[in-house]
Amino acid sequence: MTHELLAICDACKRPVADGEGTLWIDMTEVNEATVNERAWEQLEAEKLAPGVQSYSAESLMSYPDPARWRVHHAACDPAPNANAYAIEVHRCRTAGESAGARITPAVRPHVSR
Repeated sequence: MTHELLAICDACKRPVADGEGTLWIDMTEVNEATVNERAWEQLEAEKLAPGVQSYSAESLMSYPDPARWRVHHAACDPAPNANAYAIEVHRCRTAGESAGARITPAVRPHVSR
């Protein structure tokens, strides 16, 4: 049994049909999230031993927000000229198609899933 993903536009909240929009992430946000995560690690890490770091539960409350994937119709896209990594919706309807689309930024911890 194959399950298809239903893409809902973040702007108008309506389904995005094949050929009408993209799943995208702003690469500027990805870069900012990377910088923020590294800065957080340097500020909050408790060095227990060489190569071993620990974080308090309290410090986790200040963990920086990740970059966020978005879905928009082409007509609803708030930033059509953004520095984005975009995938056409029809290329990621199933898990197999998503893997073929090479959604590589999603494997990074500073990118929301």
